[in-house]
Amino acid sequence: MKLTIIPIDGAVYEDGISYLGLVWEGTPPNVHALQWQDIAGWIEYVDQTNEDIIVLPEWADNAMAAWTVANTPIPPEPPTAEQNKATAAQLLTNTDWATFSDVADPANSPYLANVEEFLVYRAEMRRIAVNPVAGDLIWATPPVAVWLSD
Repeated sequence: MKLTIIPIDGAVYEDGISYLGLVWEGTPPNVHALQWQDIAGWIEYVDQTNEDIIVLPEWADNAMAAWTVANTPIPPEPPTAEQNKATAAQLLTNTDWATFSDVADPANSPYLANVEEFLVYRAEMRRIAVNPVAGDLIWATPPVAVWLSD
């Protein structure tokens, strides 16, 4: 692990990923920076002296914890009922063509052979569109059109 900590900037650079403006506690006021590479490093002081170290000080652990919080993605909010309703409505619109009577008519060539699959799928989407619920839903996979010719 390569680590650089610059307390005055609230900066923590860990393995090439950096965050500025972080806040943590415990850093002595006379520390300018900390440099670490895998198993050893040094502390740079404001008086321009350095101290070699083989163990990270506790305040460095605090800085790394602040970096970890900043580097942890915030999960997205689950969809609202209205968002799920809009998704279901769009999925219905995407398959409107399957409801036209001439599409499934064997007298027309080619014709949709699996229209029943589309009707079942659309019934599920309509159920969600009419009575939407909030949260992550497991959406049915739209059927793949099977076209037959006589």
